[in-house]
Amino acid sequence: MAGAMFGILGPVQVRAADGREIALKGKEHAVLTTLLLNVNAPVSRDRLIAALWETAPPSAVSNLQTHVARIRKALGSDVRLFTRGSGYLLEADEEDVDLLVFDREVRRARADARRGDLVAAARGFQGALALWRGRPAEGVQVHDWMRERVAELEERLAETRLDDAEARLGAGSPAEVIGDLRAFVAEQPLRERAWHLLMLAYVRAGQRHRALETYERARTHLVAERGAEPGLDLRRLHAVTLADELSAAEPGPRTTVCQLPPDHADFVGRRDEVAAVTRNLLSAHGTSAGTAVPVSAISGQGGVGKTTLAVHVAHRLRHEFPDGQFYIDLRGCERHPLDAAEALGRFLRALGLDSSRLPADLDERVELYRETLADRRYLMVLDNAADEAQVRPLIPGTRGCAVLITSRQRLAMLPATRRIDLDVLPVADAVELLGNIIGAEKVVDTPSEARTLVRLCGELPLAVRIAGAKLAARPHWDLGHLITRLSDTRGRLGQLSHGSREVRASIAIGYQSLPSQAQRMFRLLGLLEAPDFAIWAGAALLDTSEPEAEQLMEQLADVRLLEVAGHGPGGQVRFRFHDLIRAYARERAEADEPDGARSAALERAFSSWLDLARRAHRRLCGGDYRMVHGDGIVWRLDAKAAGGVVADPLAWIEAEAASVVEGVRQCAALGFDELCWDLATSTLDLFQTRNFHNEWRVTHETALRRARVSGDLRGQAAMLHGLARLCFALDDRTGCGLALEEALELFGKAGDRHGHALALVNQAELHRLQGRDADALACYEQAGEGLARAGDRSTEITVLRGIGRIHFRMGRLEQAGTFVRRAVRMADEIGDVRSREFTRIVLGEIVLAQGDPAAAEGHFSQALAVLGALGFPSGVGYASLGLAEARLARQDLADAEPLLQRAVAIYRDMGDKVGQARVLFTQAEVWRRQRRLDAAAALLDEIVAMCASIQAPSRQGLALRLLGDVHRDAGDLSAAVAAWRRALTLLEATSAPEAGEVAALIEQHTA
Repeated sequence: MAGAMFGILGPVQVRAADGREIALKGKEHAVLTTLLLNVNAPVSRDRLIAALWETAPPSAVSNLQTHVARIRKALGSDVRLFTRGSGYLLEADEEDVDLLVFDREVRRARADARRGDLVAAARGFQGALALWRGRPAEGVQVHDWMRERVAELEERLAETRLDDAEARLGAGSPAEVIGDLRAFVAEQPLRERAWHLLMLAYVRAGQRHRALETYERARTHLVAERGAEPGLDLRRLHAVTLADELSAAEPGPRTTVCQLPPDHADFVGRRDEVAAVTRNLLSAHGTSAGTAVPVSAISGQGGVGKTTLAVHVAHRLRHEFPDGQFYIDLRGCERHPLDAAEALGRFLRALGLDSSRLPADLDERVELYRETLADRRYLMVLDNAADEAQVRPLIPGTRGCAVLITSRQRLAMLPATRRIDLDVLPVADAVELLGNIIGAEKVVDTPSEARTLVRLCGELPLAVRIAGAKLAARPHWDLGHLITRLSDTRGRLGQLSHGSREVRASIAIGYQSLPSQAQRMFRLLGLLEAPDFAIWAGAALLDTSEPEAEQLMEQLADVRLLEVAGHGPGGQVRFRFHDLIRAYARERAEADEPDGARSAALERAFSSWLDLARRAHRRLCGGDYRMVHGDGIVWRLDAKAAGGVVADPLAWIEAEAASVVEGVRQCAALGFDELCWDLATSTLDLFQTRNFHNEWRVTHETALRRARVSGDLRGQAAMLHGLARLCFALDDRTGCGLALEEALELFGKAGDRHGHALALVNQAELHRLQGRDADALACYEQAGEGLARAGDRSTEITVLRGIGRIHFRMGRLEQAGTFVRRAVRMADEIGDVRSREFTRIVLGEIVLAQGDPAAAEGHFSQALAVLGALGFPSGVGYASLGLAEARLARQDLADAEPLLQRAVAIYRDMGDKVGQARVLFTQAEVWRRQRRLDAAAALLDEIVAMCASIQAPSRQGLALRLLGDVHRDAGDLSAAVAAWRRALTLLEATSAPEAGEVAALIEQHTA
């Protein structure tokens, strides 16, 4: 499907599918740029905020949501911009983004070069380079990690320019590349490969004197900047050119040491990692980083491709380290890793030293090794390192050399080290790897199955290679056959073996090296379905303290059996499993843990989630209000530690939302009936505030099904009440009413007065919105006794605010203000900040109706600031609307419109049609005053239809009344009267005070 076209290789360009250029400004421009630089990869909210602001404002989260909503509005259906967790994902086809096209063309050109078709390679490189229009994201101010991202793209450009020059030179066009290479060395004079290519171009063009001059210029730069002579390749080319042995200048046999294993012909992806490692290792030849030997350490789980990446980079840099490239497997994952003295002995023998000259003492070997490498330019590849102590003696002593290490451990204690944590491959790269093994045509013919297969492999390169090898060895298997075999999670590890290669064995190496308690922690964590988890979850599973759990989980992370997923509230580290490692952990748990121990561990874990959910709810709502609970005993964290975890309750639910969903599902499956529905109801207000409607629905529907099976009346009633509130939030009035009726009946049967009162309050809210004020007041009154008995002051605030709104709608402003001010005071007393500021917005509306826009603006502004910092999207939208209406009352139309745009963007993002209708109604009034009558009429027609769809008759009537005013202003009295008559019918049915005004208008214009 055709979509928007994006350009990032220069000033950012955006074109709609119809070819229109779309201009985004300010932060919207910066947000889109950040997403484009990471196209087809999710970007977390925190990383987006860090890229946009040097110092993030308190309202950064809500501002970011607004910017994303505006991008979606500007691009419409042309853009695939999705919410992923707490971040965003911009999806695009390869042809739609110049960066993706560039990467594809470079891959193809390098493949042509490897096949020896240099003419095709040069043509491909030239096509790729033609896509660049300047610096990446030129003109956009980026911060933090995005600067490094831009630098990595520039490094890829430089490498491609040299690849292009080498291809054209090899194709017989030396004169053509001389100008390009002269420009390149002027820009980047420390790139020895560029000087070598320029000398060679002069030699092949018959300009020997120019080649010799080029060498002198290169030497001057390199000695001045690096303090070292040019490398062997450049010196050799200089020598043969000086001797006028032109044929010797052609590539010939090499005499330098090269112990590198073969590069993988099917190497894919890893562009950013290749660029980062390359840039660090090349700093060995500059002075900007002082005199330390640069070290790059690649870490990651077994099978993720650490060695493959290291060998690939080493081959690319052979020209930059012309004295030699060493490689050694340090056997760090084996029971007895290679001794450093033995490794040094191998290196020294490769350097030409006789075994009889090698000292036995380790320190003496280190001295001899470093003395031999001094002022030389070697690249040392130390594969599969055990720890820092093993590799420290193998690091050369002088600059000019560089070291590339791989290890499952993060080697944090090595100086001057650039650390690269290697993750699994992106899906597209994993599919490409699979195609390289089984044949690209099989992947092209069944792209969906190919993506499914690599996802079942967890995008782990080792697993993808094994799956590809199985398919290649069994040509009668299609992808679907292997997908079926891998879809059984219990048997997946068994399927991922071929010959001597096995994923299970790779994982077992790390597990078997652990002490017994760490092994047990690993097994129990594997029982959780939660996508990630904090240290306290491990403490509950093992029934131990947090410090002990932290130590054990860090041990698992050290051997890459756990990954660090990020940081949660209070700075706690969050961990996650790779899917295949989780499968291994579960295998071990089922084999080594009795059934009762597994069940007890999970019950402790889920009750710890429940304890924290209750604490977060109390912190948000000022107490244990608005809900009913089960009677079970929960596993509790230390009070001080728990308080730190939920100090920011909304940050906690944002981190735990997916885990809560999986926890409710597991509780239902395991028969933890009360724990299941209590966990769901305890997170309701947290989900509502953060607008997590899907999580809200899934938890409540899952728990309701379980409660019906077990016959738990209170559980059924609580879940129906929660689903009724969800229907209310989603404008499903019918669903809300039906769920409330059943909840009231079940709370009654269960004898739960508090639950019954909560359901009555929400039934009152539904009646109020439908214009049934008498019914609403009756429900509020009936609920009073149950709320008072339960001490539920937060729900009493809802009652006071609701009664105030009814008086407000009826035009009784003094009475309305009395009730709403009582609600504000009560919310302040109990510390319910969310309710207090939401109620303050209602107070602002009343004050505005009383003719004091300045005072109203003060209420709206305070609520906007507090709710924005809290991260409450619907509150921000509501306060923005109120502030716009206050500005409108002061005839400040210019200031009102941006606030309305912000509010409607938030409500659209939430799917809140009631909110949208209110904002659009005010927008139509702005346009009416601006005499944009056609636009106002069209918008009001949209609002009338929207209100009819959500059964909001009073608001529909108000929209029709304003539509009549617009038709009258346009001179169409018949249309005006028709609209007013429709409005009158609806307003009279809901006893709205505006009915009298509309009746007077009809009489005035029909007399």
